[in-house]
Amino acid sequence: MAKIDYFIVDLDGCVSDPFKIPDWSLLSQLRALSDRSYSDNNVPQLSICTGRPAPYTEAVGQWLNVQLPVIFESGAGMLNLSNQAVDWNPSLPSDAHQIIAIMMDYIQDLKKRHVNIQPEVAKQLDAGFTSEDTRLIAQLLPEFEAYVAKHCPQLVVHGTDISMSALWPVANKGAGLRWWCDVVSTSVEKVAFIGDTSGDIPAIEAAGISFTPQNGNQQNQHLADITTKGHSTRGVLEAWDFLIEHNKTQ
Repeated sequence: MAKIDYFIVDLDGCVSDPFKIPDWSLLSQLRALSDRSYSDNNVPQLSICTGRPAPYTEAVGQWLNVQLPVIFESGAGMLNLSNQAVDWNPSLPSDAHQIIAIMMDYIQDLKKRHVNIQPEVAKQLDAGFTSEDTRLIAQLLPEFEAYVAKHCPQLVVHGTDISMSALWPVANKGAGLRWWCDVVSTSVEKVAFIGDTSGDIPAIEAAGISFTPQNGNQQNQHLADITTKGHSTRGVLEAWDFLIEHNKTQ
């Protein structure tokens, strides 16, 4: 295996847990490793690849001293944290915003009928919503899939137990990871990635070394190179420590 220069992390289920107060002591350890990465060549530098919108991704990037571009909306967008410039995945069609607007209107209608869902209004090219009510998410999945198939067949549906989104298949996390590598002039073999849900699988399959935390779903655990012993934030720390030791042998 090649030396790993970069460690790219998913957010929900990895850096922190959805709807739960972050473990600030563990996040402080992540921040310390990120700080160290700029002076120690054995510590891969940190970036983010998440389904969350740009503002939240930016905030977490600031907490963790990320100085590289970050991927948001599951590969649709890239944010340069040094100058706040946003670029959209060049694989997206020219009418991408108009098609997503159809789904966003539908999600607002869902909100009127189901007050326990929360539309992700900060997103621009990924139409989705979240809810702590996992049974409601499961209940709405067939209706959501049917609407996408009828009105926006260019999109694919991605669901977790607490969220649902209509995404562009040409702008998944694997495509986002390869796009990111082109921008920073590196190869996927020099990048590690950690993710916990099915939406992370394209990046798990593309990365030089891939991880899923102990809370990762079964398919992720089957496909990732390594399943950490720790859950979420602790699993990210475990993976980063593994990469540091790996780099010392290269």
